[in-house]
Amino acid sequence: MVINERVIHKLDFDKILERLAGHCLLPRAREIAEALRPYNNQDQVQNALAETGEGKALLRVNPLFSVRGAKEIRPLLERCLRGGTLSPEELLHIRDTLKAARQIKQSLLEGKMETPHLQEIVLGIDPPKGIEDEISRCISEEGSVADQASPQLGEFRRSITRLQQRIRDTLEGIVRNSAYQKILQDPIITQRSDRYVVPVKQEYRQAFSGIVHDQSASGATLYIEPMAVVNLGNELREVILKEQREVQRILLQLSAQVEGEAERIADAHEALAQVDFILAKSHLSESMNSGAPELSDQQEIKLVQARHPLLSGSVVPLNIELGKRFDTIVITGPNTGGKTVALRTVGLLSAMAQSGLHIPAEANSRLGIFTQIFVDIGDEQSVEQSLSTFSGHMKNIVDIVLGADSHSLILLDEIGAGTDPTEGAALAMSIITELHERGCRIIATTHYGALKSFAYNTPRVENASVEFDVETLRPTYRLLIGIPGKSNAFYIASRLGLNDTVLERAKSFVTEREMQVADLIDNLEDTQRDIEREKRRIQEERKTIETESSQLKAKSLKLEEDYQELLALAQDEATEVLRQTRHEAELLIEDLKQALKEENKDQHAIEHARQRIKKLSNKVGTKEKEIRTSAGGGINPEEIKLGQTLYLTKLRQKGHVLKLPTDNGEVLVQVGVMKLNVQLSEVRLVQEEKVSTPRRAETFGQGRIGMSKAQNVRTEIDLRGMMVKEATEELDKYLDDAVLTGAGLVYIIHGKGTGALRAGIQEFLKGHPHVQSFRLGQHGEGDLGVTVVELK
Repeated sequence: MVINERVIHKLDFDKILERLAGHCLLPRAREIAEALRPYNNQDQVQNALAETGEGKALLRVNPLFSVRGAKEIRPLLERCLRGGTLSPEELLHIRDTLKAARQIKQSLLEGKMETPHLQEIVLGIDPPKGIEDEISRCISEEGSVADQASPQLGEFRRSITRLQQRIRDTLEGIVRNSAYQKILQDPIITQRSDRYVVPVKQEYRQAFSGIVHDQSASGATLYIEPMAVVNLGNELREVILKEQREVQRILLQLSAQVEGEAERIADAHEALAQVDFILAKSHLSESMNSGAPELSDQQEIKLVQARHPLLSGSVVPLNIELGKRFDTIVITGPNTGGKTVALRTVGLLSAMAQSGLHIPAEANSRLGIFTQIFVDIGDEQSVEQSLSTFSGHMKNIVDIVLGADSHSLILLDEIGAGTDPTEGAALAMSIITELHERGCRIIATTHYGALKSFAYNTPRVENASVEFDVETLRPTYRLLIGIPGKSNAFYIASRLGLNDTVLERAKSFVTEREMQVADLIDNLEDTQRDIEREKRRIQEERKTIETESSQLKAKSLKLEEDYQELLALAQDEATEVLRQTRHEAELLIEDLKQALKEENKDQHAIEHARQRIKKLSNKVGTKEKEIRTSAGGGINPEEIKLGQTLYLTKLRQKGHVLKLPTDNGEVLVQVGVMKLNVQLSEVRLVQEEKVSTPRRAETFGQGRIGMSKAQNVRTEIDLRGMMVKEATEELDKYLDDAVLTGAGLVYIIHGKGTGALRAGIQEFLKGHPHVQSFRLGQHGEGDLGVTVVELK
């Protein structure tokens, strides 16, 4: 997509890029951010949006994931390629960057999350581990060459230490010698020009044998190296020079190794910059509470509750559609301030989305791909070019007419302004007609009333206006599609106290037809306002009903599970009673037989009693079998599918099917970390749970818009509408499952309400063995309606 730099400035896209660059850690990532421009290919846009979604999902699971530790190393590599030598600190920068690249690659490729776009970036890099290890071995963390860098260096430094100690011992003997007390200015040892010296009084210079290296400012003190240590000092100096040459040799050797792997190191750094850039897009999305829009194959725009990302405070959201029922919107009405904001919002969000950035709008927003965005917004007057406002606008419009096609989005603010109203309106209609016939998507604002009739009579052109509150004399900034704007001049003048006589005279200058049109617009606005109010009421009621329905469904499932658990418990107890009865009956038979043997009674009577007890025993066994069959629910093997959720009546736990039932009626089920073979009579089908997401929360891949959960990672549980006891029981099971899946952070949705449920849940979390810490949600996470838990 070719987008003019003037258009970027007019839409404030450059300010968005500044914010994006502010989230980057590496200078190279900031360069990528500042050079970002919209793409004109749908696959490119889709991939760029998917990258942002992956980054957000990754940060939800691991908020500390970043390229921190990597450094700007491009100048260092260039110096190595020119044969230069790196300092120890610069070599540590190379080492830290390689280490960061290796860890990022390992984390992305071996992590549990699906991040295909991020993985593709790091898959092709191969940070040289040998250089990283060699720098770590040779350079200390303090930024100096370590003793173990080479055997020679270690020996030189040991020699330096020994010689320094010998010199100090000799000098200590001199300063402690009483014969030198009156000669020395102070009994101390110091250094001058890297030589060890003692301070000698000027008048005793001839009495003290040695080499003068310095004197005090007053000349009263001479710093003399005694002859007794001169040879040792010379030897020390030679060893120090050897040590310095060895250090330089090691640095040169390490720099040569960096030069030899410069390409691989540069590739690793570039990959880190790309990852850093994607994470910056994710952070920007999070900070603006944004998400990815749906992409359309057509040149269309549907923005739902869209907000200009640079406006602060209470922002009235924008709802606008273009490219389905109509291709051109003419926004009429007085200069109230809302029309230009609407133009800038549409243009900026379109440019952001086509650049792979999430936009602050609701989930069902949809955008097409435009090959060009043309903008004529603001005062185009130019003193340098001797252009009036009208001439400046017309110069832009001439460029637009020359370059626009059916894949262009055109935003025109106050088209035809700055000249005679009649001619300006005619020119505006002609320009819009030309661009409209080419198939462009156009949003134009004007205060010319003639364009209202033009929009009404032209196919696929729609009127619109920005609502104005005549009571407060302020715009509401709510865009009304299908309703042309009106002046409200007479009403505003009256509210501000203009004389009635003047107003009536003014009305007499307006034709009857114009007054009828104004009254018609009033009626249309009132009707539209009523429709919008009723629509919002219906939407709110529908949301309430959906919430209540979801809560009732959850309660119904919970009651069903409780019932099944109670039923299973009762069946277990009944079975135990039946077993005990059978056992007692068998004992009774044995006792009876023994007693009759001893008393030599009639064997026929014994057999008759035994048969009666046997019938009782058979009846018990039959009843037990019926209970077991009824408990199993009568599941047919054909009903079982791989991955299906089953309820194990004996264990009172849920599990997932790993293998289909065998011929003997056993199915392999995974419960937590256990795999069990269970009879079909001991399981029943359950409905899969669905965890609802909070309205403002963002989940795997798409933020608040078009978002989906991370596969195999369940990060949220919705407990709204439950009692505290019921909620804590559900939460306890959920935390067990979350720990088994390896989740780091989970979000508990309890709503704001009275705060009783939140308090009960947080009291429960304080003593839970799986919980490391917890906090209330921040802005964009659900605020007081969500508790964020960090698991151990």
